[in-house]
Amino acid sequence: MENATKALLIAGSVFLALLVIGAFMLMMNNLSDYQQKSYQEKATAQTVEFNNLYLSYNRDKVRGSDMVSLMNRVIDYNSRKSQDGFTEMHIKINMNGKNTQISYDNVNRLVTENSYTETTISNIVGAPNSQNGIRIIETKYGAGYANNLQAEISNIESIRNNTSLTTNEKIEQFDQEQLLPKSVKEYGGIEQVYQDALKYYEYVQFKRSYFDCTKTEYDKNTGRIINMEFKCTGVGV
Repeated sequence: MENATKALLIAGSVFLALLVIGAFMLMMNNLSDYQQKSYQEKATAQTVEFNNLYLSYNRDKVRGSDMVSLMNRVIDYNSRKSQDGFTEMHIKINMNGKNTQISYDNVNRLVTENSYTETTISNIVGAPNSQNGIRIIETKYGAGYANNLQAEISNIESIRNNTSLTTNEKIEQFDQEQLLPKSVKEYGGIEQVYQDALKYYEYVQFKRSYFDCTKTEYDKNTGRIINMEFKCTGVGV
């Protein structure tokens, strides 16, 4: 009898231990499911937030100034994609044969290609906080003066091409126009300033142009946008 009682006590203890272990395992599974669900919800929210940054460009008649912002955003994102662990984005801009319409004299000095990607667009806009592309000119003159130069490009060209004036007289006339805070000699002379003005003119026309989004692709695994393509539909309008 005593042995039977001990056996029942042992069996009860084992059963109780199994219940405790079972309850613990159930709790751990529920916790794991909760953590997994929480992670998935967070990942989904991050994907939605990421895509929303770019979906506003997924339309027709995107202004060139907005395209500059988009390309700078993509350049910045791709520079740190390895840290985030995501696939880099690819952007393509097709000028649709309208390159020469951007230039002042039908000779392209800035927008020289018909097709641009997130890499080659840096030749135009420059990466954020860099000295590439148009940023060199903006740093040299300041954005306000650079814009003023391109707006006065016909006047600058008139001074440059005036054969009745000596080089010093051209410089004196240019300085009298007060287009720059210092003498034009401080910026490399009239020819250099003229060439910079021509480049900045193209940049301004690029920003005034319109682009249609023709393609948007998503990563099959993450759901994030990984590719967008645009074509130019109008220049300087």
